[in-house]
Amino acid sequence: MTFSDKLNGFWEEGYHYYIEIRDAHLTLRRYDRVITLETEISYDADALERGERTVIALEDPVLSRTVTGEFMSRIDELAYADGILTLVRNYLDEEKTAYTLRKTDHGPFDHIRIRDDEFVPALQGEWVRWTANGPGDVLTIQDRTLSWGIWGGGRFHAVSYNYAPDEVQLVPEDLTRENFPGFTAVKVEKDMLTTRMIVYDASVPLTVFARRDMLDKIAVPDAARAPIVSTMVHMPGPMNNGMIPNPDPLFGLNVVPPKPERKPFPLPHDDPAERARICACCGQIFETDPPKFCPECGAPL
Repeated sequence: MTFSDKLNGFWEEGYHYYIEIRDAHLTLRRYDRVITLETEISYDADALERGERTVIALEDPVLSRTVTGEFMSRIDELAYADGILTLVRNYLDEEKTAYTLRKTDHGPFDHIRIRDDEFVPALQGEWVRWTANGPGDVLTIQDRTLSWGIWGGGRFHAVSYNYAPDEVQLVPEDLTRENFPGFTAVKVEKDMLTTRMIVYDASVPLTVFARRDMLDKIAVPDAARAPIVSTMVHMPGPMNNGMIPNPDPLFGLNVVPPKPERKPFPLPHDDPAERARICACCGQIFETDPPKFCPECGAPL
């Protein structure tokens, strides 16, 4: 089989994916440097050289699997046309996202520009989450540490990419999600911060933070008004009866289908103190003041 030098080399999408192709071998890395996929490939090199759109067949297109071995995310199509690679990622047959990759002359992640000095001083202090019902909870930035709600201590860099220098994001300090819970990335925009994030058992498509005195002045993106989608999944383990929030599918957490939803537990109506010590979801009784989350079913208390 023949191969094309037009494909051999490094291809970058920017924040999510980075591909290296060497003849029949493809290596795909996530933005946090982790290798997500290594597989053999095949394609019509003659058609590619003639300038035709060329689909690249992957021997193994699966990016992540559930604990039962079924696919969770995979590459539905990888194609070359006019000097650009297009990758279509399929998540659970429910969400398909296209990513555009361009060829580069450098290795992985050399394209990142750290811009802390330019942006971090202006980001200091509190940012309030916009909600349709008024101000929400607070995101705080102190030096290069970001905290939001019960999540805290996540150190970050303000970065942009060589091909998009005007688009600035706050990403974890070591470009992994460790100690940066709740977010995939925070984008710095005029008068606001926008992000995709996880709120306990719900994925918010786009969340907006602004200064408190700007909440009624900013132009809230339509995506921030989208309905919240439950992401609660069940994982084997001793904590919270195996229930944990499911992060963005980009990060490839192996999951299994959720259990049937619990019906609300009937609570006593005569004693407010007694009601406060019973979980409304599963009926767990607490001898003392309850924690923030039920250790039996994971429900907020």
